[in-house]
Amino acid sequence: MHENDIPLPPQEITKEKSTIDVPILKPGNLGEHMAVDEKYINGEFYTLLTNGKTGKIALMASTTKTALLGKAMLKFEDKRFDVKILTRDLASNYDWFARENFMNAAQVADKFHVLKHAFEALQDIRIYYRQKLLTQRREAYEAYKFKKKSSPELQFEFTETKLSNKETHRQLLARSQYLLYKKKNDWSESQSQRAIILFKHYPDIEIAYDLICQFRSWYSADQIIDQFEDKAFKMDALNVINQNLDHWMNLVVKADITEILNFKSLVERNRGCIINYFTTAATNAIAEANNNIIQTFIRANRGYRNLDFFYFRLSHFLS
Repeated sequence: MHENDIPLPPQEITKEKSTIDVPILKPGNLGEHMAVDEKYINGEFYTLLTNGKTGKIALMASTTKTALLGKAMLKFEDKRFDVKILTRDLASNYDWFARENFMNAAQVADKFHVLKHAFEALQDIRIYYRQKLLTQRREAYEAYKFKKKSSPELQFEFTETKLSNKETHRQLLARSQYLLYKKKNDWSESQSQRAIILFKHYPDIEIAYDLICQFRSWYSADQIIDQFEDKAFKMDALNVINQNLDHWMNLVVKADITEILNFKSLVERNRGCIINYFTTAATNAIAEANNNIIQTFIRANRGYRNLDFFYFRLSHFLS
């Protein structure tokens, strides 16, 4: 038990659990830039509220529910109004958490999480084609097993076309995973050759790859405008950033690739907090660094053998 633990609503109480663990709650760790993130520990999702400058944890609670987090946040009182920037991932629950608890803060989508969704959309297209090929092979083998019942001497045969680089389509799609994460200038010679073949046989992957590369260029740190003091210049620059995003969205609509359209929809829903990156330059970098520290504790089994000792070590190390 911890002094700041949150009682669960009566309908959520079980024999094993009647409270939400809040092992860390330190109002003194609040600052102008805070980062909210979730971490999976010992079978539960935790919310961590981290100071974006010092790396100190202000809140750690074993829930991601806005209502329960709100009860813990009441103990921060008026210090919540000191927060000017809150960086977060794209989860809708943290949007409401920010609106209800940090009314003076600009919400900024964490760039790492946004790009993660972009790459997932691109990889989904590659996976789709590979799964189709795997399905064809499975169905051929199932048909072979059925025929073999009446013809025991029958041998399984499944011919796959060899491409110019001696890879099958299945191999090509599997081995193209990593080149899709890179910009063309960063490809090795073998990746460049494989990309030529991949894009020849799967042109929509090339279109999707180009669109994601364009989005990455738009999302570049070179476009950050918070360091400029001239308000008129900043406003003009922000207008250009918005116009370029609109242009990219129009290209996505014309391409009509489902996976990239889905990513575009995500960007549209979170447009405001994504654009705020250019006016604040804020990211969740320190929160992600803390996650790596927590993961190190977990790998050492310190958290699983004795959860209270894990909390104790964490509170002293990061708060």
